[in-house]
Amino acid sequence: MIFSSYAFLLVFFPLVYLLFLVLRAWRLERAALAMLVVASLVFYGMWSWKYLGLLLGLIVINFVLGKQQVRHRAQAKVWLIVAVVFNLSVLAYFKYAGFFLGFLPESATWHIILPLGISFFTFQKIAWHVDLYQRRLPDTGTVLQYSFFVCFFPQLIAGPIVHARTLFPQISAGWFNRPLTWQLGLCLLTLGLMKKVLLADPLAPGVAMLFDSAQAGHALSAPEVLLAGLSYGLQLYFDFSGYADMAIGLGLMFGIKLPANFRSPYKSASIVEFWRRWHITLSGFLRDYLYIPLGGNRHGRLRANGNLLITMLLGGLWHGAGWQFILWGGVHGALLVINHYWRHLSRWRLPRLIAVPLTLLVVMLAWIPFRADSLTTSLHMFQGLTDWRLGGAFDLSQLLTEVATMQVVKTLPWVCAALLVLVLVTPGSRRLSLKLGATGRGVLVAVGLFMVLKALAGAPDRAFLYFNF
Repeated sequence: MIFSSYAFLLVFFPLVYLLFLVLRAWRLERAALAMLVVASLVFYGMWSWKYLGLLLGLIVINFVLGKQQVRHRAQAKVWLIVAVVFNLSVLAYFKYAGFFLGFLPESATWHIILPLGISFFTFQKIAWHVDLYQRRLPDTGTVLQYSFFVCFFPQLIAGPIVHARTLFPQISAGWFNRPLTWQLGLCLLTLGLMKKVLLADPLAPGVAMLFDSAQAGHALSAPEVLLAGLSYGLQLYFDFSGYADMAIGLGLMFGIKLPANFRSPYKSASIVEFWRRWHITLSGFLRDYLYIPLGGNRHGRLRANGNLLITMLLGGLWHGAGWQFILWGGVHGALLVINHYWRHLSRWRLPRLIAVPLTLLVVMLAWIPFRADSLTTSLHMFQGLTDWRLGGAFDLSQLLTEVATMQVVKTLPWVCAALLVLVLVTPGSRRLSLKLGATGRGVLVAVGLFMVLKALAGAPDRAFLYFNF
């Protein structure tokens, strides 16, 4: 069950929200919190009841470890190390065991299914332990509050990464005294659904065609490679930012403010600016819990650049167990180092009219290893950048047998061009929602939901791309 499905939109969410409103009307805050925890566990269990036990076990173990930190302050650092090592070990087993065993001679092939959302809620739990150790959190909270923090269904699977120090005050006494911004939340939910169903999902066949062609060994020309990077970059943005809009919108409808995860990243004029606008909560986590503990920029520029490269390499590895993700992280790390050196050595800045397209080009090319199935495929695609035959990008349809998919590939360049203009000229979802006003939001919700529900009729469920991470 995903947000963009009939099961969620017409059954699960209406029932949960109706029950929440009833409990809110009766002022039963603890009951509402418990209900949302149970609903979130059901939501997760719809994906895999097998891994629901894992999620529950991790909640219990981490809560106990957190209690030990608070009760035994003299040994708090020891308990913190135990907690961090434990959580990273669980993540490593499910996500990286097969990758590292591949280096052993005649190693057996592991077929471990990655538990949904484990990368995200692992980072949330680690941040909770560190905040307890640094006393940014006075206490662990109740087991009910902690369970809600870990498994609140809007952000459970793919973020935004939430900090307990910002969430706990929202669900403490007085939660029901704050007005629900349900209209803004519903508008954001609708915008997210439109991004996912009407924009991201239709791009998927064309994107898959380009990358599958490269994976099969076909030589791509430079226009094809550029189209592959651009089309996937747009698909990923609409898919992931659409999920973030839905999560934030759903949170607002329950009286919970989740952090922003995107601020029009493709309008960035530099790589540094891009990472301040893209996947903001992950960038913040890597900065606060990895880059700064490594030393940050406190020990000179050379050490700072090394710390930045390590952070981005590990950030790439967080996304997946493969050399292509390490390449992606390394490319962004190197670009950030170059960007910082440029700012340090020269006061001259490129005009924004040039800097934005240049940054966009680099980011889109960097998406190629992120989407490719292997490092070999990534390098094979980059080799195509030396071939500037015109017509190649539109001849891929010869490889196909289905007329519908041919049309997708033929029109893909024009669709991407139109969507890129849309991304560059329109404000972010929250700004747009606020600009529309109450009447405009009502019209958008009515028209948008109609279009989404119509598009979903007979269409297969397409999981969000970041569910793979």
